[in-house]
Amino acid sequence: MSSLTKEQRAQKLLSLAESEGYGRTQEGVFEMLEKATYDSVAPGVCTNCDHTCECEPDARENWCESCGGQTVQSCLVLSGLM
Repeated sequence: MSSLTKEQRAQKLLSLAESEGYGRTQEGVFEMLEKATYDSVAPGVCTNCDHTCECEPDARENWCESCGGQTVQSCLVLSGLM
């Protein structure tokens, strides 16, 4: 997992849930995580530039199309569920 603080991970999850249409709420994050748990792809976010994309549910260091780093994490990894 990246060196993000708990608060930074929470903010990234809120932003990701909002960008995925779940709303920027704790309930939205829970809905997103629940759906990602049962799907073959999951929403992911770059830990550097906040670019969002779909990725494997266990993605920890996927390539970011925006900044070029290996910094994309799935919402399940970011939340600590994987």
